[in-house]
Amino acid sequence: MKKFYRNNRTISGRLHDELVMMDISQGKYFSLNPVATRIWDLLEKPMDCNELCSLLVEEYEVEPGRCNEEVEELLQEMEKLGLVFTGEE
Repeated sequence: MKKFYRNNRTISGRLHDELVMMDISQGKYFSLNPVATRIWDLLEKPMDCNELCSLLVEEYEVEPGRCNEEVEELLQEMEKLGLVFTGEE
């Protein structure tokens, strides 16, 4: 199963309930909303989309199918931006 790993090259800091990040190698800033910040926090330990959603469904009022769809989209975008990478386990 495909696991997602945080790219630890980024420098980050919290601003209220959001996370502001900078990838020095790309010279880019990123801002994550509260839910994306929670996903980032959960990715401290590599997880696949199903593992993330099982935790998020417990914390937020979201249908499992919708959670999977939206988390998958977010992870793909984060991967494209170089914030996360994938590996097989």
